[in-house]
Amino acid sequence: MTYWEKANHSWTADSTRFILTPKQKSRDLFYYIQEIGYFKANKPYFTERENLPSYLMKFTLSGTGELHYQDEVYTLKAGDIFFIDCKNYQYYKTISSEPWEMDWVHFSGGNTENFYHEFIKNGSNVFHTNSENTRNNQIHLLMEKLLQLQKEPNAKTDFESSVLVHELLNEMILQKYQMDFADSEIPEYILNVKSYIDENYRQGVTLEDLEKHFHLNKYQIVKDFSKFMGQPPVDYQISCKISYAKDLLRYSNLSIKEISLEAGLDNFAYFSRLFKKKTGISPSEYRRTDRVIKE
Repeated sequence: MTYWEKANHSWTADSTRFILTPKQKSRDLFYYIQEIGYFKANKPYFTERENLPSYLMKFTLSGTGELHYQDEVYTLKAGDIFFIDCKNYQYYKTISSEPWEMDWVHFSGGNTENFYHEFIKNGSNVFHTNSENTRNNQIHLLMEKLLQLQKEPNAKTDFESSVLVHELLNEMILQKYQMDFADSEIPEYILNVKSYIDENYRQGVTLEDLEKHFHLNKYQIVKDFSKFMGQPPVDYQISCKISYAKDLLRYSNLSIKEISLEAGLDNFAYFSRLFKKKTGISPSEYRRTDRVIKE
């Protein structure tokens, strides 16, 4: 499909942007920046486009903008971030009387597509950061570093930019899904739930078991465990079983059926399917590959 764009470029004189043409090597190896900038955009600033092979992140520092994307209309205020796939139709504009001040970057490469799908898994391309001061937010600080790199490029710039873009993507996911917490903020009971599963996964731990043992609502346990451990208790337990099975496949002479039972999975066919789903190969292939490597 054909790329097209309409725009009004009513940004202030102290706005900055860099249009870049990454080397083929950078496109093959790295996350790479296509265009990056910092704008103070007055009315009637807008951009309307479709079919641009690029991803775009905008972080509102002050003022107000508006985004039309995927049949949704978002009002963008200080602290709001949007992350979109520019192959889809988009229209954004300044709607405040004062300038819409923003950091923004067009980029692609690496695992950008996977990060994008992780970002929008809750159905929204926009989220509001918790920072009281947008200029102290880690996302803004990373954008400042990226802009500074483009001012005096050298042989290391593409690599350093890729590292920062990756960090930017991580930070967006962490902040959107409220995972930017210190280890000391993890509730003690969640650590106890983890320890309980670690000690009992071979026998099998149900949500009802957790509810009874910890005297807490199972749905609250799932919610908190998922937030602080990155996955629900059931998924964590499965990971423990598969990791234990991998250890036995590598370092024991037990048959695969015996290993399935040892890991607490009585249904051998289910164990084989689950192992392949989690690792990409069957238990027998895993054992065979490991022994070939050792030889």
